[in-house]
This record gives sequence, C-alpha cells and structure tokens, in this order.
Amino acid sequence: MSAIPGFNQIQFEGFCRFIDQGLAEELSKFPKIEDTNQEIDFEFFLERYQLVEPLIKERDVVYESLAYSSELYIPIMTSLGAFIVNGIYRIVINQILQSPGIYYQSELKDNGISVYTGTIISDWGGRLELEIDRKARIWVRVSRQQKLSILVLLSAMGLNIREILENVCYPELFLSFLNDKKIGSKENAILEFYQQFACVEGDAVFSESLSKDLQKKILSTKM
Repeated sequence: MSAIPGFNQIQFEGFCRFIDQGLAEELSKFPKIEDTNQEIDFEFFLERYQLVEPLIKERDVVYESLAYSSELYIPIMTSLGAFIVNGIYRIVINQILQSPGIYYQSELKDNGISVYTGTIISDWGGRLELEIDRKARIWVRVSRQQKLSILVLLSAMGLNIREILENVCYPELFLSFLNDKKIGSKENAILEFYQQFACVEGDAVFSESLSKDLQKKILSTKM
C-alpha cells in the first residue's frame, strides 16, 4: 500500500507550481496597456521576476490583522535612464549596427584634400574598407587592420598583374604599386597579407597551412 502524502506537502507543491509557472501564465494573459496619447506602452516581460521576502513576520501579521504576503520585485528606471541594483548603477547599452551592404563616404582632410572610402560589410566575416588617398592610390583594410595596397589583396586572391590591369576601368590607379616586390606572386601576396593582418613580426615562410589560417581568421570575424 502506498503511503498517503501529507496534506501540507500537497499545498506546498501546488503553491510552488503557482510561483514557478502559474504566476507567469496568468500575467501573460494581460494585454499590453497603452496611454491615451500612444506614447507609452506597458507590458509584462516574464522571462525573469523576483518576489521579495515579506516585510512582516508571520507571527506579527496575525497580531496586527495584516496579510502575510510578498511584493513583486520590479526594478524601476531612474531619471538618468539606468537601474540601481544593490546600490550599483546598471546601464543598458544600445548598439547601432550597420546592415550588410556597401557604404561610400568622402572626408575632407585638414589640408583641404578629399579622401574617398568604400566599406563592404558582409553577413559574416571581416569588413573590407577601400580608400583612395591624395595620390590616387587604392588601399584596403580587412577587419580594421593595417592597410595594404589593393594589388596585394587581388594577388592574394589568385589574380596576376595582367589580369588586374586588363579588367579595371582605371589601370593608372594601380601603376604606383607595380614596383612593390611583395606582389611578385600569389604566395608572396598571401604572406604579406598574413603578416599585416595577423600582426606577425619577423620573416615568415609561406605554406598551405598559413593560407588556411589566414582564411579562417578572416571568415571567423563577426561583424
């Protein structure tokens, strides 16, 4: 024969279910409240709530004819737009993120010369920034690292100098980089790209593992 559970235990379990689940279910039934000017919305967010301990002891409640109850704890925002928890200011920081796409910008420097930039933001991976300086040279930055010549990037992608010059509208923008010995081959370009992007000092040697590591670093960068 199974033992009959104590009646107190049944009551305790039922009340605990109400605190853990039932209270949130009941509050979720409340519709969103809007003011008459539709400037303020009041809505319950039930992912996390807290009940404070009763301010008066159970024995004193009986003597003073009061209800033995707890208050629902809701942090209130201050006039500074922050919360105070345990005497410490807690601030919600908002972030503005740029959507994936291509962004163009021109900036007038102190010397009166305009510098034009283009930023390519992808869904995943490092952002690519292109810049044309006052000498009409094109530079590139990946994930805000040190800038490289555009020829280093294109050569690292497997294009040779002839293919690059034959397929651009203004090949004269690339001529100033042709004497750079670091662009002699795809391997040299990848090595130069890796040293600048990963901030590696000293003489490095090209290898397939180095190339894969560079690709991993670029594609694993979150926007």
